[in-house]
Amino acid sequence: MAVILALIGGGGIGGLVGSWSSHRKDEADIDSITADAADKAVSILTQSIIDPLREQVTYQEDQIQHLEDVQRKYFKAVAYTRSLFHWLQDFCELVKPDFLVRHPKPALPDELRADIAPETMSTTNDRPKEQHNDHD
Repeated sequence: MAVILALIGGGGIGGLVGSWSSHRKDEADIDSITADAADKAVSILTQSIIDPLREQVTYQEDQIQHLEDVQRKYFKAVAYTRSLFHWLQDFCELVKPDFLVRHPKPALPDELRADIAPETMSTTNDRPKEQHNDHD
């Protein structure tokens, strides 16, 4: 009983409570420091890595859009040119039927066929086969 009285009266319990409270405060301080360090790390990563990557992605998206616009314009120009030459072929056949015999139309190069005249291509057994016609 004397020991219990000594602990209570001598501040032993108060010391234990104070020690426990101080330990909890130290853990809270450590947690706070850890959280601050994590926030700073995220901020540094965002500013030095993620933001530049976002800018690069945005730039590349703009470039892709520009190239797609140029490609659409190119395809329209090719379609117009093809139509014009088909019209000229028909005109030549009407005006001078022997002109095309003397000056045959150049063949469309195979490496351009898929882009310029895809309708002249057919796939059989997963291999492209050309279907030439008078309007290539």
